[in-house]
Amino acid sequence: MKLAAIDTSTALGTVALFDGAELVAEDSQSVSNAHGESLLPMVDRLFSRVGWSPKDIGRWAVGIGPGSFTGVRIGVGTVKGIALATGAEVVGVTSLDAVAFGVADEVAVAVGVANEVAVGSVLFAMKGEVFVQVKRAGDVLLAPANVRIEDAMALLLALGLENLVLAGSGALLLPVPVPVPRIYADPPNDVPRAASIGKIAMSRARDDLATLEPLYVRPPEITSPRR
Repeated sequence: MKLAAIDTSTALGTVALFDGAELVAEDSQSVSNAHGESLLPMVDRLFSRVGWSPKDIGRWAVGIGPGSFTGVRIGVGTVKGIALATGAEVVGVTSLDAVAFGVADEVAVAVGVANEVAVGSVLFAMKGEVFVQVKRAGDVLLAPANVRIEDAMALLLALGLENLVLAGSGALLLPVPVPVPRIYADPPNDVPRAASIGKIAMSRARDDLATLEPLYVRPPEITSPRR
């Protein structure tokens, strides 16, 4: 099955194309807006490069956040529209899962404790906050939440996890404890990327197209209309 993945939850928009488990092509573009003008042209360029069209795709994977409210809505809306037109499957993957992808396996190679490793995902959430999540071997130890930057490390350490590592560029913003947890904040574990989202989506059941929605974690800011 051919799979296409996109993420627009941060200023870095990314697209990746897979044929089965093989990553065929990927592209990324940093934007100053919320991807509304850049996403479809980037998708078109990548499809043209490999000679595919959207109707060739059997499954679309999309980053559902948390992240930029507008960016996430654009990504999810775009994928849902394409899937509705082509009949493709859709799978939503959270930003926090995406930045943690592969970290436990890398730790297993380095220190040999894969099943015991807890991975804390940390992403900058603006307004002096970060989004955080902790998982270990698929079990959720800390559900997605947004907390003040100065409070995040204490929250993570309060879990009392012996083998805690952190993933995501947001981890670099946290107060440094002693000892310092191992941090994975280099690409592809810095921000959510389409290649990671696509790989995660390969092993998941498809989502219901009608009910797939962004994961905001905190309520989106909506300005009340003036009377």
